[in-house]
Amino acid sequence: MPKPRSTIPIAHADDVPTIAFTDEQWQAIERAYRRQLNAKVRQQITTDTTLYLKECIFERTAAPKATVRERIERIRREVGDLEKVMRDSKPFPASTGEPSREQQDELSRKQQEQQEQQEQQEQQQSVDSYTDHLIRRHFNDPRLAGGWRRDHFRGVLTSLVVACDCALNDLSAAEGYRDGEAWEWWIQALTQIVQRHDLPYGARIVGTSGEPSPFVALVRALQEHVPARHMFSDEALAKAIQRARAAPGDK
Repeated sequence: MPKPRSTIPIAHADDVPTIAFTDEQWQAIERAYRRQLNAKVRQQITTDTTLYLKECIFERTAAPKATVRERIERIRREVGDLEKVMRDSKPFPASTGEPSREQQDELSRKQQEQQEQQEQQEQQQSVDSYTDHLIRRHFNDPRLAGGWRRDHFRGVLTSLVVACDCALNDLSAAEGYRDGEAWEWWIQALTQIVQRHDLPYGARIVGTSGEPSPFVALVRALQEHVPARHMFSDEALAKAIQRARAAPGDK
């Protein structure tokens, strides 16, 4: 079984695909399945297949945990530095009117970030959202409403540092996307649909003829219209379906 990728459990996608099978396509699917499918079954298959396409995108574009960890650690580090400045009460250097070397480096870094591709931008959106979510769960400081006081502000910064530490612990425990998880969920959903309607759902190769069982043929036919994860032999597909049914169903 594929090992879980080290990703965050959320993802964003601007373009979510949909699917609509034509009558001709349904006829080909029914010939493969060797059963007719009524309108209700067709609609349920279409709905769950659309969800599968959506989950495929999220599975592919989910941001790595390392990116969120880096962002939280950067927030913690810079907030900690500011807290030290407030504690030490050292004056800030007077501005020279010219950007410092650090400011120039920061500007260059930001210009490079603006050149990210679309999927990288979607990942960053997820990173920002999930980082804020993790920190917000632990950051609660009523001193923000009490007006400006240096000691109060230092206390708020300390609270944020603690919240970042707790957020890092939450991030370590979070379960991300696993390669192939969307396909496994799709197989489980298709199995439940045909079972509810008393249709064949066995996943095997018939020994006497070597032909796939109707459900294996159904999945094979449907995979011609979606991102197919298993396009090898019918026997391999049947075994993959069996493994998918044994996998945890947590969607």
